[in-house]
Amino acid sequence: MKKKIIVLLAALCMSTSVVGGALTVQAGQEEASDSTLVVSYSADTGDLNPHSYGSPMWIQSLVYEGLTRFVDGEVVPGIAESWEISEDGKTYTFHLDQDNVFSDGTPVNAEIVKKNFDAVLANKERHNWMETYQVLESVDVVDDYTVQLNLNAPFSGLLQELSLSRPVRIGGEAIFPEDGDTSEVINEPIGSGPWKQVEHVDSQYTVFERNDNYHGTKPQYKYLKVMVIPDINTAANSLKAGEIDMIYDIESQMTGDVFNELQASGFTAELSDPVTTNMILVNTNSGPTKDLAVRQALEYCIDKESISENVYGGLQPVADCLMNPKTPYCDVPDITIYNYDEEKAKELLDEAGWVLEDGKDVRTKDGEELTLRFLYEGDNDSVSIMGQVIQAECKDVGINVELVAQDATNYSTSQKEGLFELLQAETWGDPFDPHSYMSSFRVTTHGDYAAQLGLENKAEIDEKITAALNSTDEKEVEENYQYVLKTLTDQAVYVPVTYTTKAYIYNPDVVSNVSYNTYLDVMYEEFTVNK
Repeated sequence: MKKKIIVLLAALCMSTSVVGGALTVQAGQEEASDSTLVVSYSADTGDLNPHSYGSPMWIQSLVYEGLTRFVDGEVVPGIAESWEISEDGKTYTFHLDQDNVFSDGTPVNAEIVKKNFDAVLANKERHNWMETYQVLESVDVVDDYTVQLNLNAPFSGLLQELSLSRPVRIGGEAIFPEDGDTSEVINEPIGSGPWKQVEHVDSQYTVFERNDNYHGTKPQYKYLKVMVIPDINTAANSLKAGEIDMIYDIESQMTGDVFNELQASGFTAELSDPVTTNMILVNTNSGPTKDLAVRQALEYCIDKESISENVYGGLQPVADCLMNPKTPYCDVPDITIYNYDEEKAKELLDEAGWVLEDGKDVRTKDGEELTLRFLYEGDNDSVSIMGQVIQAECKDVGINVELVAQDATNYSTSQKEGLFELLQAETWGDPFDPHSYMSSFRVTTHGDYAAQLGLENKAEIDEKITAALNSTDEKEVEENYQYVLKTLTDQAVYVPVTYTTKAYIYNPDVVSNVSYNTYLDVMYEEFTVNK
């Protein structure tokens, strides 16, 4: 007997709720306008391939939808209006909204959904961080508007992962090259989301137009123009000059000074709740950081309060755990907290035989200097400053930290191959679930895997993650994740520094009804633009 789960969309009437600290006001009954919202972002919007990683997730969400969405902590319909899950958790049957069409007017039916999934399955190794594509065996068309996903093992987070922006969003037939291979390129970005791309000038701007075929609440303004402005000070000046209406800072480049200045100037400046964790990944399998005492000393000698206040201007609160405790399954009782204690760090190093000789600045052990390479992507000024602070704090206890700024390609290679002692990184999956990020710990091409490889119980950690992913018992999921987080904390594999936030600064005379979704992204389709 199958367990039937039917979820219906909420009525599209005007309603209010609080999400991520901001008031959501549905604007579905207001008259549409031909106005344009101009927003700045630090990077190009990319290729808009729904099956790849060349665009920011929030940009993909403008154009494409998934089978499900995740709203206020609950899975709700996307292009599927209902679904059924077999008792063994291995078969998911989705019933599509038969009235839904893509922005070019073509139907969103079972055949095109299968074609999208098959395209991703053909390149599943690219998506080995994502549990869905490790357990998904095949996709069947049941009838014109019913599609079935067949798994080789239950996965507790499948419905949540299907709500992600990539690589599970559904594109129309127009996206597919003649050979059907979307791994490198698509023909054009056609989705069923609230917006459609109508103009793109590489590294300058992208224009999106309201998708009047959208089956949900349609945007109340016609155009969304995303300007590429990498420098936050330039973006602030553009906002003050009226050249843009909003700054969307998802990359944590906002400084406290700029935030406070714009707020004092009459702009609405808001912060989301904590989203991810800005942390340092410590390699247990390379160099001096193979020594637990060195890793624990790092935990104690980094002053997170100072970094939060002086580097991020108080915009990012101090982090105590790798995963924000508000993340489901990740509130770990009695987890070890490493408070700033320089003397404790020195004591640990002394006891482990790392000696600071008279007249020397760097500790040694058996002729080896305590020198650690700290790798980071070089285009983020805040991370660069954070690295300098950490370098100075480590020097005070006899640890020499070499700062190595790398471009995106070399940084990616270094983390995959474990070519680091310290690596600035960030979690993902917060604040709605830990599944995607925890799953990646078992993937050999990820920095987390490389960093954990020196742990004696690495295999057990991976087994606990697999057990959590394959369980349908929430208590069991929680117990397994808590074991993993507590173990990694005790082994000092991660130095959580701050919890990241997203900053939104806008002109309240131009933009109103600003709201956030569960991912703490702004909901552009719900804005009202008053110009």
